Amino acid sequence: MSPVSPSDVSTQRQYLQVSLEEAQATVRAYDTKAQIVGIGYTFALNIVANVIGGLPGSGGEGPIFVLLFWAVVMAPLFLFGYVLYPSRRSAPKVNDDTEAGLERTLYVQTSRYKTVTDLQSAVARADWQAELAYEVLKVSKLREQKRLRFITALYATMLSFGALALKQFSGVV
Repeated sequence: MSPVSPSDVSTQRQYLQVSLEEAQATVRAYDTKAQIVGIGYTFALNIVANVIGGLPGSGGEGPIFVLLFWAVVMAPLFLFGYVLYPSRRSAPKVNDDTEAGLERTLYVQTSRYKTVTDLQSAVARADWQAELAYEVLKVSKLREQKRLRFITALYATMLSFGALALKQFSGVV
């Protein structure tokens, strides 16, 4: 393998930085989408409740309907909240398989670096290409986790509205 020229390394770092920025923006976008859709779902539930004369469990249907209400109708709200939950600590792990080991200087944890001197030393030792690659993988895994949770919440929303439509339809027939 031939050595990589400095300009190639610089270009690679530039593209890793762009990739990291895109992944971070997408993670924030899923948070925003989950908040907006969760609020929209709450407003839509209010409209449905007014149309069908209350949500399941608000009348004399019994404990089964109350349980179904929480399991089917309220579940999307919890699932949209769950999109917001994953943080860097709960994101899927990325193995540090670099030769020198990562300094983890792009996401500084104050428990790791107690002083300015500690952080400056870590920055001086850092392999910036490896640091960027680690962060891209870490944030990308978090992005994928949020995407899956968001889609799950959307499916739960469809199920919920379907169940409410069935309840209304069964009252008409």
